[in-house]
Order: sequence, then structure tokens, then C-alpha cells
Amino acid sequence: MKESTINLTSNEQLPSVGTLLKEAREKRKLSIEQVAAKLFSDPDILKDLENDIFKKLGGNVFIKGYIRNYSKLLDLDSAELIDLVTNQLELEEEKIVLPKITEHLVALRIIALVSLILLLVTVAGMFVSHN
Repeated sequence: MKESTINLTSNEQLPSVGTLLKEAREKRKLSIEQVAAKLFSDPDILKDLENDIFKKLGGNVFIKGYIRNYSKLLDLDSAELIDLVTNQLELEEEKIVLPKITEHLVALRIIALVSLILLLVTVAGMFVSHN
């Protein structure tokens, strides 16, 4: 059975994910290097996790994956930790931002007008050169 990760009284602030991982690792008397070897990971990644330095770890998917694997090794509730890191960082799924279609319509109209003028000039030039 997975160990509950967060034990709080009502007035306490939520601990960070890194703090919970570090405390669980130290409770099991494991070094960073031992955990890194078991996870086939770089010790620097684990240090960054324990120090809540997530920017160097890549995107949200990678951060959640590292936390899931690390917490499973320490027999912690990985879903609880992932929820906590999501709240901690206010991670949002990356959204693709599309420009407004009206911005493209203006550009398309300009291109169409310039193309039409070039076509008319070309046709007129061909007509004049043949006569």
C-alpha cells in the first residue's frame, strides 16, 4: 500500500514536492546516487527535483514522469505528488495559440490584389509586345 504523502493539520501550508521526496528518501536512508542508479537517472535531475527546480527538467510531461518514477521507488502516492506539483507550479497544459483568422484575411486580400495587378500588367505587356 502506498504511503500517504501529505500529513497536515488544517492551518499548515502544503509542503513542496521536493521536500516530500527528500524526506522520504532520507527516511529510507538512501543517497541521491543510490536512487539515481535504481531509476537509471542523472543524480542532478533528482537534486533539482528535491530542490523544486523544475525549469531545467523539460516540459510538464517530463516533470510529472520524473516525479511519478521517483515517488513509486519511495513507495509514495505518485498521483498525490503530481497533483501537488501541478498546484505548486500552476502547470497548465500547453495550448497552441492560433492567430485570429481576420489577421490572415487582410494579408490574403493584399496578396490577392498585388497578384491580380501583376497578372494584368503581364497580360497587357504580352498584348502590347505581340502587336
